[in-house]
Amino acid sequence: MKKLRAAVLFGGRSPEHEVSIITGIQVMNALDKNKYDVLPVYIAKDGRWVKGDTTFYLPETFRNLEAAVSNKKSLLISSNPNTKGLIQEPQTFSLSKSFNSERIDIFFPTFHGRYGEDGAIQGLFEISGIPYTGCDVETSAIGMDKVISKRIAKSIGVPVLKDIWFNKEDWVKNRLSLLVKVIKDISFPVFVKPARLGSSIGVSKARSQGELKNALDVAFFYDTKVVIEESLENAKEINISVLGNNPYEVSVCEQPVSSSEILSFKDKYISNNSSSKGMASSKRIIPAPIKPSTKSKIEDYTKKFFSEIGGQGIARVDFLVTKDERLVYFNEINTMPGSVAFYLWKETGMSFDKLVDKLIELAIKRNDENKKLITTFKSNIFEGFGGAKGSKS
Repeated sequence: MKKLRAAVLFGGRSPEHEVSIITGIQVMNALDKNKYDVLPVYIAKDGRWVKGDTTFYLPETFRNLEAAVSNKKSLLISSNPNTKGLIQEPQTFSLSKSFNSERIDIFFPTFHGRYGEDGAIQGLFEISGIPYTGCDVETSAIGMDKVISKRIAKSIGVPVLKDIWFNKEDWVKNRLSLLVKVIKDISFPVFVKPARLGSSIGVSKARSQGELKNALDVAFFYDTKVVIEESLENAKEINISVLGNNPYEVSVCEQPVSSSEILSFKDKYISNNSSSKGMASSKRIIPAPIKPSTKSKIEDYTKKFFSEIGGQGIARVDFLVTKDERLVYFNEINTMPGSVAFYLWKETGMSFDKLVDKLIELAIKRNDENKKLITTFKSNIFEGFGGAKGSKS
């Protein structure tokens, strides 16, 4: 059988840029080279798409981001579904010049955060007509927004903690009244989070009005929408991964181990001097030390929520559990989890190469189903058009 040309995309215009590089490298190394012809596609912090080579499989290549892309060719995604691929960006333009193109059979995006996990790039893939792994435009956009995700979870009976959100314009104009509202409606301590960001970037815990004000100022550096959530004190964080296009299967549960009250960026990616391993280097307990009934509840909530938002591919869903495990709360969903959450599937007997293979299989199946949909009518309303005033009856 002919090898599939798989473009693995990573980097991106996001504060989680470096984290995405790690995930991209892990995926490229996991893809079976007997089945896939892998093309690394690095998106620089300025948005430039760069065609990579075998050096892009190595983390040390990206110690100097400028040197990594020096003398590399730039790429553009073709919006023409008949072309199906990437086009080398021309240095000079000529009407008579033909563009060099790179055939792509499957896109494997490994972005985290803005412009990559929020539905933006998924829209480009849809227009291109090329299959892509992971969630679609709608599900990615919903999953990226912590506020919308929680509202949907609550609407289907999945418990969530109390929260308030507002945008940057409101904060600039009405600081005092908004602080008063938060203090009135939610008791301290609270967590302040950018609504559409991950990796714990910009997240703070506030125990007083002064800390709340500072936390909001920090969060608004990263997003124009910020959520303030009730803190569940002495809670356990329990995470699980979900896989499939519905029906779904779920992984084992994990309990991340943090060095403080917040599972920080450092805890996730820099601890143990293993930053090149991404989320796989984080301290965690697998399987999570929870009751069977708690595990069952988390599995049910995960499948129910992922189904409600039309989830496809893979995601990691994070929950907060009270110390006595009587209550379980949905916290957030990551539609492109760090390291593709392979460490959770490893415990079920699924290797990393089998996981990425499964994601490609799911993507092709979804694309095949979508191609069966009617997108045009065999009619032309202009055939009887009689000019600017329309046809005469």
